[in-house]
Amino acid sequence: MLSQSPLEIREREIKTEFLSRMGRELGERRVALAKQLEDIDYSLSRLWTEYGEMHNTGVYLNRIPTEILCHIFSFCLSSPKLAGDGYYVYEEERPSTEVALSHVCHHWREVAINDPSLWRSFRYKTPRWKRDPLNRFGTYLDRSSPTSIDLFIHFNFSSHEDMTLLSAAALQVHRWRRVTIISEDNKFNWSHFQLALKDKEAPALEYFSFRPSLFVSAHTNSGHILPVAHLEPKIFTSGAPKLAHIHLDSTVPYFFLPPLTNVTTFSLDAKYIGPSSITWRAFLDILALPSITSLSIGGEVLLVPTEEHLNQPIEANTLQHLRWSGDPDSLDHFLSYLSAPNLQSLVLCRIHLPPRPTNNEASISLPSLRSLYIIECVNLNAHYIQFLASGCPNLAHLSMSYYRPESHLLGYLNKEIEDGRQHWMNLEKTTVYVDGADTVCPYLDFVLPRTRDGRAFTLSVSSRLHRAWNKQLPDDFKQLKEVCDVLPWTCVSDILPAQWPPGGTLAVLQHDRSSQFNFAVDWNEF
Repeated sequence: MLSQSPLEIREREIKTEFLSRMGRELGERRVALAKQLEDIDYSLSRLWTEYGEMHNTGVYLNRIPTEILCHIFSFCLSSPKLAGDGYYVYEEERPSTEVALSHVCHHWREVAINDPSLWRSFRYKTPRWKRDPLNRFGTYLDRSSPTSIDLFIHFNFSSHEDMTLLSAAALQVHRWRRVTIISEDNKFNWSHFQLALKDKEAPALEYFSFRPSLFVSAHTNSGHILPVAHLEPKIFTSGAPKLAHIHLDSTVPYFFLPPLTNVTTFSLDAKYIGPSSITWRAFLDILALPSITSLSIGGEVLLVPTEEHLNQPIEANTLQHLRWSGDPDSLDHFLSYLSAPNLQSLVLCRIHLPPRPTNNEASISLPSLRSLYIIECVNLNAHYIQFLASGCPNLAHLSMSYYRPESHLLGYLNKEIEDGRQHWMNLEKTTVYVDGADTVCPYLDFVLPRTRDGRAFTLSVSSRLHRAWNKQLPDDFKQLKEVCDVLPWTCVSDILPAQWPPGGTLAVLQHDRSSQFNFAVDWNEF
């Protein structure tokens, strides 16, 4: 009763065969339609691409010759901007200009990728980004060829990836132009990198900033380590004829001293307390370099003078800009015997200056000094002010900053006037931040003697103080404004310019900071 009859079986076979055949035919039609749809999509894509190209030919921007468009792209490039940590912004934190330009349209991408100058700056910072830095570095090398390259590398910790990238970068020394390498890990092994650079030639290198947080003790596995007594290079020994700007951690010269023959700007910063790396003899040799114009000493980086150099005149005939932070003993000896006829600006920051020069016969000669910055320098008194003022009678701009001071330069200068001694009476501008000195009187006492003959004078104070005087002390403020121009400063760089040396044209110098010259300002002052 449940079994099918032969007729039923035959009908089922015929029907299943029909359905199977129809399924195959529909499947074949579906494949054909899919292929037809794919062909249509491809044709549409080509059509719209051609339409877009034809349409874009009418856009003036796309009719600009490639050479001019590349020139426009070059204005989009700027030196790497500083991030919140005071260092550079890298591609993993924000799309770089060159990458953004190459993703606008097909025409721009083609122009951008084939413009070597657009890819000459490579930036890297650990922790690693999602893209392999070695592949990215290789891409930049290929696209920037044959131009020289700029490197901005910041290591937060050591890793195999970091060491591999350094090795790859060392192979391109012949193409280096401006190089900044920073590391926060003082356990990083730099020996292989030193060997890789030792005998190399860097024919295009103009700027070298190397701050590896290199910790050095007086003894190493290979024996006692000696400070630098002579200026023989320890890297790039085959030459770096264009190297003009150098910024180093204080321990770097032990192993990584580059050629200084043509250096114009030399900065040395103490990162860790350790043995000083530069002898006084070597320091004098640096001052004697024929091209040196700017010198920065941050912290205790110099050995004290030996007996043969005590009480000896120091000549720095080409020096134009000097800044110094910490190490008051070396500074005292340096200033006590300094003759720098072309020095234009002097920055003294966070130094306990001596009550008076150590040697009673000390003499300083800075006849061209126009700008003096006294930042958080305590222990100033009449004797040292008299000494400084005697050496720079032509000072035009005086800037001072004191956060929560026990004493300050403004008060000392006013006291000198009261005692019948006048200093820097030809000043044209004074920028002042003295925390707690909120009345108009000390500023008026400072300005009046310097404007009695009708000379123009500008006083710059904090925005907060300027507003407070205007609202709370209008009569005193009016009297002050009658004898000088009173302007508010609005940022820390108005007290001490962030860029050093002043007037530098090299863009990278604008963003290469030294922590040795940081100072405190109450943010309520802005």
